[in-house]
Amino acid sequence: MVNDNPVYVLGLSPQGIRDLPEREHAILHTADIVYAREDILREIPHVLRKHPICSPLAPLAEHLKGHAREKRVVLATGDPNFFGIAEFLYRTLGRDAVQVIPQLSSIQWAFAKIKMSWHDAYFGSVHGRGMEHVAFWVLHHEKVAILTDPSHNAQKIAQILVAHGLGEAQMFVCENLGMETENIAEARALEVQHWQTGGYTVVVVLHRLRHSSPFGLNDEDFERPKGQPGMITKKSVRAVAIGQLSLNPGSVLWDIGAGTGSVGIDGSRIIGPEGKVFAVERNSGAFDILCSNIQHHQAWVTPILGEAPEVLEKLPDPDAVFIGGAGGRFPELVKEIFRRLRPGGKVVLNLIRFDKVAGIRELLPPDYPWDVRLIQTSLMDWKMTVPRFVPDNPVFVVSVKKP
Repeated sequence: MVNDNPVYVLGLSPQGIRDLPEREHAILHTADIVYAREDILREIPHVLRKHPICSPLAPLAEHLKGHAREKRVVLATGDPNFFGIAEFLYRTLGRDAVQVIPQLSSIQWAFAKIKMSWHDAYFGSVHGRGMEHVAFWVLHHEKVAILTDPSHNAQKIAQILVAHGLGEAQMFVCENLGMETENIAEARALEVQHWQTGGYTVVVVLHRLRHSSPFGLNDEDFERPKGQPGMITKKSVRAVAIGQLSLNPGSVLWDIGAGTGSVGIDGSRIIGPEGKVFAVERNSGAFDILCSNIQHHQAWVTPILGEAPEVLEKLPDPDAVFIGGAGGRFPELVKEIFRRLRPGGKVVLNLIRFDKVAGIRELLPPDYPWDVRLIQTSLMDWKMTVPRFVPDNPVFVVSVKKP
């Protein structure tokens, strides 16, 4: 369907209004209402009716809808389809009601200035957004381009990287691209964390990855309590448990009785920063080791010291729950978990006693499908005169799905 009075969204180059092509100039000069940031609106005094764009954006959509009979123009920077306002307008007004005319994005300008290709980069934005994903981006991608704003700037990005042990990451800070005050600077995050930066910049971060596998950390990669080397969900059993949890990018996982945190930490590599992993541990000594492992692996996991089910109250409802330990409150804990578990969610328990497995059925509603797998693995010991397999303790992996 063709809309005879669409909302025009015009991208601006770093030179602003004066660099608009003739066609876009004509659209702007015939507008009834112009929407833009305050600093952009100051460049167009000829327009009598101006509407500033600020967060939250919901009032903007209502204003645009309320003036549907008038010619409306939205001014944005670069390419409005690239972490810009276009997606919000498509979603709230409908795609047929919006016409975007883009300019080169600031990302393209930045990579041209630092003389580097950008087809293999990961793109993120902290412009008007939180910064909690920055470390994850850099840990999982060798080349990252980040759009910033005055409040979420290069200095804060560098501070986050240093806090996550990424101080040696190489940063390019591209300020005021295409303007007379343009400044391109290169330094390590350790140095950039002390800079006074601001404005709308593009930050490019280069960092050599330390790993590439999605999950499957070795048991030796986890710190464990001294004198208790077996206190961990071992890799072979962990792989089955994580497989049974049916994790996806963006899932919410509770790891209860987390211990060393091996399941939550390994599972977080599948879930990624779009999801959440909460590792609950009631023992303070074990909690310290859990935190140490999370920091060592730079894992996207939130450790929680406390007793379940009480500490679960303020957590978001889970898509998956792994129970590594429940103390003496197992029936109470299971009841609360299934009350909170999202439909279609999975609960996985690792048990070593068959009588505990048999008691699970009594705790489940009759329509909840469940299964049990007995995992028995053995590892070849080559140090013996005659090499032989040394068996690990058998483990029952119980999986329950909420309809």
